[in-house]
Amino acid sequence: MNKRVIIEYIFCIVFASFLFSCKDKTVDYGLDTYYVEMVTAWNENEFLSDNGNMIIAASDENKRTYAFGDRVLLNYTLLSTSASGDYSVRINGSAKIPQGNLTLSDAAAINSSPEDPILLESVWLGSHYLNMQFYLNYKSEAHKIGLLADSTRMESDTLRLYFIHDTNNDPPGYPIHTYLSFDLKDVLGDPGKSRLLSVQINTDNYGNKSYAFEY
Repeated sequence: MNKRVIIEYIFCIVFASFLFSCKDKTVDYGLDTYYVEMVTAWNENEFLSDNGNMIIAASDENKRTYAFGDRVLLNYTLLSTSASGDYSVRINGSAKIPQGNLTLSDAAAINSSPEDPILLESVWLGSHYLNMQFYLNYKSEAHKIGLLADSTRMESDTLRLYFIHDTNNDPPGYPIHTYLSFDLKDVLGDPGKSRLLSVQINTDNYGNKSYAFEY
């Protein structure tokens, strides 16, 4: 049986409230410095950063409740830092990030998988997550997205990962800005083993390009 699994979500629902809640319109930030970071929800007022620091909301202002383990794009102003390195913050806005897992597949399935291009802004590793920021053209049909690895090449010196994007025959629409996070832990275990990864992504701006990381 083909082990390939693809995430499917409808972008017009996901992006309507990205980054800021409606309350933000009434908040005067003045000249405060703010940070935007992809984090993991820990409980209703705590978030774990990818570098291991806890980010703790000092008040309920603009706070939303997420499920444990949700990936969240968090906009915050730093209020203080504890001796252990944890942050006390004011949350200015937040949004849940679509999340998937690295999936083992075979070469035939990978080679036949669609790789419709995206307009890539950035791709990076944070803890055991591969994170992406990009634009895609969306109008009305749900796009299918996944991250695959060849199960027969797990012992290779460099493990190749393949970003899969299927527009699902979505007609031309307008550019949508999104973030995405893939959890690598179930397949690769905890980071810190200096495992070399090569992530292949088909893009409008850079062509079909591989990005190297050390996990």
